[in-house]
This record gives sequence, C-alpha cells and structure tokens, in this order.
Amino acid sequence: MNESDLRIVKTRRAIEDALIRLLGCKSFEKITVGDILSEALINRTTFYRHYTDKYALAEHLCAVWLSAFQTAVDSRFQAGDHQTTAASIEQFYQIFSEHRETLLRLFTIRTETIHLYDDMAACLKSRFQAAYHNAISDTIRLDYLSELYSSLVLTSVKWCLEHEGYQGLLPLFPIFQSCLTTLLNDIQ
Repeated sequence: MNESDLRIVKTRRAIEDALIRLLGCKSFEKITVGDILSEALINRTTFYRHYTDKYALAEHLCAVWLSAFQTAVDSRFQAGDHQTTAASIEQFYQIFSEHRETLLRLFTIRTETIHLYDDMAACLKSRFQAAYHNAISDTIRLDYLSELYSSLVLTSVKWCLEHEGYQGLLPLFPIFQSCLTTLLNDIQ
C-alpha cells in the first residue's frame, strides 16, 4: 500500500476523524467497527485494509499524538527551558489547542494498551528525571519530584484544553508557581 497515495491518505483521515467524532458521543468501549464504517462512509474491507480493529486505530492515533508531545517536551528540555514551566505549559497548549477536541477525546480511551494521558505524563516524568539525575542523587526523591512535575504540567495543559484557553490559567499561576518554586528549590 502506497502510504503517500492521496486516496489512502483521505481514507485514513476519514476513518480517524470518524473515531474522534464518535468519541464525542459514546465511550470507546461502546464504539464498534460498524459505527466507524457508518460514520466514515466506507465499507468493512476498506477499514480492514488500513487497520486490524478499532484498537489498532486508536493506538495509531495515540502514537501520533504522543510522538508530537515527546518532540515538544524534548525541545523544551534541550533548550534548557524546563525550569520555566509556565512557558512550557503555554507552549504545549499553543501546539495542541488547535486539536483540543481530538486530544480530550483520546484522553478518554483507557485500555490495557491505550492510555495517552498516562503516556504523556510518563514522558514528562522521564525527561525531568533525565535532566535532574545528576542534581538529585536520592532516586526516591528524584522519582517523587519528577512525578510532581509531570502532574503539575500535564494537569495544567489538560485544564487549559478543557477550559478552552491558557488565559484562564493565568490568574492561577501564583499558586502553580509557588508549588513549582518549592519543587525546584528542593532540587538545589
């Protein structure tokens, strides 16, 4: 299958968009391949030519978004800007706000193998640990602080997506900054 063929690209997009729309109406567990077929206006053979089942479709979508998130996180940490977490939240929000409904709907899928929100949190935690492993010798402390960091950042990003804006978070930043300052001061 030629992945760059325009027909293939359009068909995949129709299938993916159908799942996202359906997630706005019902839970992933209740969505069937038949529902996706009806929503995407395709036949069963076409669907199975692209995906083995609805799980493979959801895994693919989550992998795409996780990869985009990892790239954004890596660029923040490589730039040495990981201490300006408010800027990180704003950057992540700006990158993902255009696709807020997609992300929020994918966050609702929680299976044994599909858990985008948790995967994003693990990504943040891992990058924080890599950045501070030399500064924090106690592994238990490093694990705890990295968990706090990832929770603060990802919860804030999700809140911005749910409330349609980064601006709504600005009045709350003194609380956030206080938590972050305490966390980062503990490192030094």
